[in-house]
Amino acid sequence: MSSSAVSVSSGVPGVVVAEQPHYLPWVDFYEQVARAGTFVVLDNVQWLRRGWQRRTRVSLPANVPTPPPTEPGFQWLSIPLEDPHRDQLISELAVDTRQPWARQHLGALVTLYGRRPHFATQVLPRLEPFYDQASRESGPGSLLRVLLASMALFHEPLGLKPHLVLASTLERRGADKSARLVEYCRQLGAHTYYSGLGSSLYLQVSLFRDVDVRVLWQRFRPPDYAQGREGRFVQGMSIVDVLSNVPVDEVRRWLEPSPWGPFAPGPRAG
Repeated sequence: MSSSAVSVSSGVPGVVVAEQPHYLPWVDFYEQVARAGTFVVLDNVQWLRRGWQRRTRVSLPANVPTPPPTEPGFQWLSIPLEDPHRDQLISELAVDTRQPWARQHLGALVTLYGRRPHFATQVLPRLEPFYDQASRESGPGSLLRVLLASMALFHEPLGLKPHLVLASTLERRGADKSARLVEYCRQLGAHTYYSGLGSSLYLQVSLFRDVDVRVLWQRFRPPDYAQGREGRFVQGMSIVDVLSNVPVDEVRRWLEPSPWGPFAPGPRAG
C-alpha cells in the first residue's frame, strides 16, 4: 500500500506518554505511540544493562524447537556499547564501532525471517537503509540516534506521525520518577498520562491527581499471530517479528482506538 493511502494518527491532544527509547520495539510500544499527543523519550535516565533499551526479542533459529513456557521462546539482539559505565545516561552512550554489529544484526534478521510471508516486502526494504546508516554512527550519543531511528522505522507504514520530545529538552524537576513525570506533564499541558502497567509498581498516582492529570493504564493485548513455529505463541517480540508475519493493514487495525473507552473516536460532525 502506498504511503498516501495510509491513515495517519497523531495521537490524542493532551495525552502524554513517557518511555525510554528502545531498539526495534514490540507492538505494545507502538500502541502507546498511537495514543500519545506527545511522546516523551526518556533519554536523560541511567541505562540498564539488562534493560530493553539496546536490545530486542527475535525468533529462535529455525532448527531450534520452541521451548516450554518455563524457558524463553526468543533470543536477544543487542547493540554493543563502547566502554559503558553503570551510571551513564542513555543520551551519553556510544555504540561500539569495533564490532560490525549492524551487518551482523541485518544478517541475523534475514536468516531468521527471510522465509516469512511479509519480510521481503514490509520489513527488509526499511531495515537495509537503517542498518547502513547505523553502521556509520559513532561517539557519545550514537546509541540514542540509533534507537530513535529504529523506533521510527515503521511509523509511516503503521500510520503513525508522533510528536516526539526528548526529556533532556524539558526542565528536570522532582525528587523521584513520579514527580519528574508529573512535571513533564505540567510543562506539556497534559490532561492525561498514559502508562504501561509495569509502572504501577512505582508510580505515585496521587501526585498526578494533585495537578489534575489523570493516569490511564495500558491494557492493550494484540492478538496471537502465526510466527512460523511449532509450539506456543511467544509474546513481546520485536515489531520485526510482527511485520514479517502479519500484513501491515491488519497491524494498523490493532492500533486503532477501541470504539469505547477513553480513546474512543468522538461523534463525527455532519
